[in-house]
Amino acid sequence: MAMSDNKKRSETVISTKKNKNYRIYLNNTENPKIIFWNFDTNYKYSVECEKSICDVHHTESVEMLRPDGEGAYVFYASTIDFNNLPLPRNPKKMIWALIHEESPKNIAEFTHEKALNLFNFSSTFSRHSNVPFPLQHMGSLEHITNQKYFVKTTTKNQALRELSPILYMQSICDSLTERDKYVKELMKFQHIDSYGDCLKNKHSTKYSKRKGYDYLNNLWEENLLRFIARYKFVITIENGVCHDYVSEKFWRAIHVGVVPIYFGSPTIRDWLPNEKSAILLEDYPKPKLLSQHLNKLMQDDDLYEEYLEHKTMGKITNKKLIDELRIRPYQTDHLKNERSFICLLCKKLHEKEKGVNIVTTSHYNCPKPISALSQKVELNNKWTGTWEYGKLNAKTLHDLIMPS
Repeated sequence: MAMSDNKKRSETVISTKKNKNYRIYLNNTENPKIIFWNFDTNYKYSVECEKSICDVHHTESVEMLRPDGEGAYVFYASTIDFNNLPLPRNPKKMIWALIHEESPKNIAEFTHEKALNLFNFSSTFSRHSNVPFPLQHMGSLEHITNQKYFVKTTTKNQALRELSPILYMQSICDSLTERDKYVKELMKFQHIDSYGDCLKNKHSTKYSKRKGYDYLNNLWEENLLRFIARYKFVITIENGVCHDYVSEKFWRAIHVGVVPIYFGSPTIRDWLPNEKSAILLEDYPKPKLLSQHLNKLMQDDDLYEEYLEHKTMGKITNKKLIDELRIRPYQTDHLKNERSFICLLCKKLHEKEKGVNIVTTSHYNCPKPISALSQKVELNNKWTGTWEYGKLNAKTLHDLIMPS
């Protein structure tokens, strides 16, 4: 009898090159199911959200809902495999949900609405997603004002005998924003200490791959924060331009009290602690203009410290920033953010009258790649071609997956 039951539950649904395992249909149960698809580990638990209870499964593309069943699939965009999806797609009964916190470098399809339309709900850095987390790397308001790593301007001035005023520390050199091109041009006018693998002109015995240092997995290491804090400015050019996408590069500079030279999110002003908490490239569209402004700040400590009032005076004047963290306190904690999203899906699954909700580009607004140097789309940027290819692929995916 048990063998017969196992046989029924082990029907082959889809066979792919990536996953040779049999797919297993999950039996219908009292609690709706939320399946985290294509995750490295297999485990399950139940979650209670107010009066709604759901069973949550993390699976390596093995367990799936029955075609006539109801439930939700959650996809983490950075690991999604379009050749390994839980098909067929039944949008009237099955929710598809998307989590994405990174730039679109490796998943150009999601910069286009056709691909996003495959999903019903999202949790992304965009304030317009269903469970947004634009402040994912901020930490807390206390992190902004705390002086734990802060180095006084007079001390930074003395350090200029051995350091350049500007730090560039980047290990991913091939970016959508062509940030290396910008920094290379700025180097014609300013001394910049460049560590990492990109435009490297200075060596650190501690922060070196040759010494086994893994920079990308130690972004908030205490000694690294103190290392960065010695500089007056740090170049924080994002890997991609997306509305509300603000990476750890920016917030780390804010935390340690170094002025970020920023390019990336068009909505960055909404998240600055104060009006002058960063130097934005859009205000100084040419490296020479930026250099002239930097020279003024280096010659006048009072002007320079206008950018550091969150440290020197403990001041945060941006009400949008304060309100965002008050309304959505979960977003700086990955586990709390995930639970908030699970609970949203669980409540939707328990609703008697289900409407079909669709994710749009407002949930993940990343336009065609823009160069930090020219501040416009460059046709010779290979990522522009990738963006165009993603558009074609997004339409193909939508036509193949969604029932007509």
